[in-house]
Amino acid sequence: MLAIIPFYKKREQLDRCMRCLNASQHPVSPFVVDNNHVNVGFTKACNIGLREALRRGDRYALLLNQDCYVSPDTIGRLFAFMEGHPRCAIAGPKQLSAEDPDLIIHGGCTKAFPVGLHISGRVSLNDCCQSLPMPWINGACMIVRMEATREIGLMDEGYFLIGSDADYCFFARQRRWEVWYCAEAVALHESGGVSSVQPTLEALAHFNADQLYFRDKWIGSLAFECLQKTPPAPSAKLEEHEVDAALQKALECFHRNDLSQAEILARRVLDFEPGLPSAVLLLSRIQIELGAPALAARSLLRVLEKVPESAQMQLALADALFLSGFSVMSVPYYVRARALGLNSVELCNNLGSAFLADNKPQQAAKEWNFALKLDPANETAQKYLSALNRNFGAEPSLEC
Repeated sequence: MLAIIPFYKKREQLDRCMRCLNASQHPVSPFVVDNNHVNVGFTKACNIGLREALRRGDRYALLLNQDCYVSPDTIGRLFAFMEGHPRCAIAGPKQLSAEDPDLIIHGGCTKAFPVGLHISGRVSLNDCCQSLPMPWINGACMIVRMEATREIGLMDEGYFLIGSDADYCFFARQRRWEVWYCAEAVALHESGGVSSVQPTLEALAHFNADQLYFRDKWIGSLAFECLQKTPPAPSAKLEEHEVDAALQKALECFHRNDLSQAEILARRVLDFEPGLPSAVLLLSRIQIELGAPALAARSLLRVLEKVPESAQMQLALADALFLSGFSVMSVPYYVRARALGLNSVELCNNLGSAFLADNKPQQAAKEWNFALKLDPANETAQKYLSALNRNFGAEPSLEC
């Protein structure tokens, strides 16, 4: 494992950091990026180290501030945690104040903008004693799974000093990786780091620029609305009334065409109840409206076997396949939805088009005639029947 340490001034901190790494019970190779001659910033320095870890073929890399000091068992505990959580891309240890080791200065992170907020507490009060998923964790000490890095890329070098840790965690979670606070591992962190004290106008300007860069990238986006909330703990479940209430609110948003809020609510339910058919159905309908029917079809196919008697599920899958260009594949699902009690002009018209694509003009004609029974003025069915009459003669358009 490579321990990547951006180094800027304060040689005594780096020396102490290195002594702690040398005392580690788990093998680790320090990799110091010297920012003293040309200060490329925290993020670029981290990426220099991550590129080296990728070149070496390391499974994990540790990003470590020079003023953060690991215990002999810290890296081993982080390694074991990552091995036990294969979907965790990034994890961070409990950080204690180097000046007051009873004070927990990082037990995970919550708010990321306009400034990052850390969960804190006291060791003597048994605070922050449970490992939990987090929106993000602090980059002063974080272990990174290189498999995830190969998938999601390096840190965003638009950040010079701050914000890249939260950004990287959000991006990893957006790609369905996990981010955790690891309570079993402990490190000491000195106060007065560069992100908390701005001794010069230049440093403060970097701080402000990073804040605005984070704002421009994330604030107001659907992704940020979903990701800023604390992820559920393992096996956490919403109460039935909470699920019902959230889904009802999501449906209300959907029906008034507030698709963004409907999607946020549906995804929050799925965070707690992955694969819940009613939430998958709603999210799929939203995806269809947003022009992503193939994504919806894939999700619906995965859950349909749980609720094969759901007419709405059959219909949604049929619509998703039809709109994805797989009209012939949609036929059995439209037929099943009708058998379960659903019928509409749109269903008849789509099914007619699917039959025609399958070279079954007589069955197509039946469907468009069914559509005209439901709505004699329906222009779509009239147009298709007229086209059939021109191409095949009058016979296919006869009612049966």
